[in-house]
Amino acid sequence: MKGRFLSGYRPGKPGLEKVLGSLESEIMETIWQKSGEVSVRDVLDALTAQREIAYTTVMTIMGRLAAKKLLQKRKIGNAFYFTPALTRDEFTGQMVGGMIDDLLAEFSDAALNHFVRRVEEKDRAVLDKLERALSEARERNNDHSVE
Repeated sequence: MKGRFLSGYRPGKPGLEKVLGSLESEIMETIWQKSGEVSVRDVLDALTAQREIAYTTVMTIMGRLAAKKLLQKRKIGNAFYFTPALTRDEFTGQMVGGMIDDLLAEFSDAALNHFVRRVEEKDRAVLDKLERALSEARERNNDHSVE
């Protein structure tokens, strides 16, 4: 699954819309909030509280999300029920991981330099956290080389 969300990466968009369409993002957020299995009707009811949208539109988008392996789908009678294949944290972790992997593979020096400059500008506490993470990674690598 790693990196497959990057084909449609849109850096100017907010949140999950960087890699999903706006309605896909809205539907995924709704499903994650509901936690557990949901029907198209469940999602439609949540969305229509904020906007007018057709049942068939929601059904089509949820089918596409299932085809992208972001939702798992099962049929009970005439209705389909969906559960997220990943938690929101797992999804964003894979999305960010894929982006970073791609940048490091192609532009490692520039990506690392820019990242450190941004962290340094933003918050000293984040820079301290990065230093601790690097130290822990070095310790783990040393532990593996001793074995």
